[in-house]
Amino acid sequence: MTALVLALGACLAMPVQAGWFDQAAPLVVTVDRVYIDVYSGPGRGYPIFHALEKGEQITLLKSRTQWIKVQTENGTEGWVKREAMLATLDATGQTPDFSDASRADSVAGSFEVGAGFGDFGGADSTTLTLGYRFTQHLTIEARYAQQAGKFSDSEIIAGGLTHQPFPDWRVSPYIGLGAGRIKIHPSATLVDTVDREDSVLQASLGTYVYLSRRFFMRLDYTNHYLLTTRENNDEVNEWRVGFNVFF
Repeated sequence: MTALVLALGACLAMPVQAGWFDQAAPLVVTVDRVYIDVYSGPGRGYPIFHALEKGEQITLLKSRTQWIKVQTENGTEGWVKREAMLATLDATGQTPDFSDASRADSVAGSFEVGAGFGDFGGADSTTLTLGYRFTQHLTIEARYAQQAGKFSDSEIIAGGLTHQPFPDWRVSPYIGLGAGRIKIHPSATLVDTVDREDSVLQASLGTYVYLSRRFFMRLDYTNHYLLTTRENNDEVNEWRVGFNVFF
């Protein structure tokens, strides 16, 4: 686990790519739709404060994931959705080509949801995850898992952070750290059938295998370190495979 902590600290996030823009001669386009909404920030949670009208010229300043910062002729600056740029025309009367956006750009700022199945120290495990990719490299996620074993069943509720050093690779490795609570339900056939609840620390190594820009398979190995109230703490290793989708 210590090695994973050090590795996570050593991996630095790469800057967001913005290869469409030339600071000396920024691209100017003309709106070719009745209106385009302008947001105060690069995200769906920011309010709409302005609308671009058909025939209006705007200057593209920079990009951030699925958003583009623009400036109107009167100096108003705001953010528009990347897909809205398909309703603009350049100086030649053609729609600008924004198809070179990286996979990492397209999913940053998105939620992801998934399900995984695997082996938790000999028990069958099922895990549901909900995450938010707030940069190209970093995802924060909540996890709920159930394990069904021969001698006991258990469930885990945890949160964690994952880091992808190479987010544009089709097979993209990641490391992760997490923490939460595990509740263990011993089998009724055992002498000691009292449920117990402990804290758990998680360290993960895995990889995303992108099947499309927003749909991927996820392979994961996680070490669970249980902080028990007994004399010795426990460790359980888990292997898991699942599928996730960005939205």
